[in-house]
Amino acid sequence: MRNLFAIFLLFLTIPELSTAQQYNKTGIDNKTQNTILIGPCNRDGLKTGDFGARFFSEYDNYHADTSIINQLKNLRQNLTITIISGTWCDDSKEQIPRFYKILDEAGFDENDIRLISIDRDKKAGDLNIDSLKITLVPTFIVYYDNKETGRIVEAPKQSLEKDLYSIIPKVN
Repeated sequence: MRNLFAIFLLFLTIPELSTAQQYNKTGIDNKTQNTILIGPCNRDGLKTGDFGARFFSEYDNYHADTSIINQLKNLRQNLTITIISGTWCDDSKEQIPRFYKILDEAGFDENDIRLISIDRDKKAGDLNIDSLKITLVPTFIVYYDNKETGRIVEAPKQSLEKDLYSIIPKVN
């Protein structure tokens, strides 16, 4: 019993052991001095602060093409999506809430979405994302069976849902 208590105390005193990953860490934007998200995030983080007010507006007012949404509903297996965002970036403030609405309407599992926020230097705090080769934000990276199949970078060419549909492999 004493050993069990000692292990419990160890978990409480070492944050890395008690939490696998901390979400929604904040930092200060070096240009505006505003608070921004840095590193791994989740939707809750996007709903706070300056980004949050815009999130709800963009999400609520976006009307996705329902015919494309219906096609996306059948293509969710073995897909994961990594979203690289800059909460300081106007394109991210516009596109990310819209993308989440598309994913929600298509029934994507939130556990298959990885959201990472970066600063203006394209750094994600303690998380090294150099291998992702991010040039602009937002960047939406689609993976099928853990292999990248395509990206939407900064803004869609047609629409978010059409561009997403075009980079998802159509397998039987």
